[in-house]
Amino acid sequence: MRYGLTLFILLSLVYLPAVAEIYKCTDSSGAVQYGDKPCTGNSTVITPAAVPGVDAHVAERRQRADKLLRAYDEEHAEEQRTQAEAEAALQMRRQKCTRARDWLARVTMASTLYRVAEDGSHVNLDDAEHAAALAKAEADVAHWCD
Repeated sequence: MRYGLTLFILLSLVYLPAVAEIYKCTDSSGAVQYGDKPCTGNSTVITPAAVPGVDAHVAERRQRADKLLRAYDEEHAEEQRTQAEAEAALQMRRQKCTRARDWLARVTMASTLYRVAEDGSHVNLDDAEHAAALAKAEADVAHWCD
């Protein structure tokens, strides 16, 4: 979008008509000077010729340039969306890796683990269940962490 705006401004400056008055001044020795302010003595206002109209070729080129700039802006916006999605996915993966490592540390350091029964009581895990919980924690770390 930034490039499109810059190009638009530059193109519009090219086609602006000259609205300033130009003064031609001749001093007593006959030297001629041009300026934007009238001088004392003999000065003549010069009106510049009108800017020629934009021909079809220039208008077509401008339309093509505008089309290319719009396509560039759309492509750039799509790249930014893709990059934002990738960054969000990476952030989520990092969070899951941190949780998996924390859980692995807890399972590794715990002398006993328990599960909650249907009645709300805690039931200690036997050695096989403890080993299965440890293996699952290690698998989660391997899955989420690079």
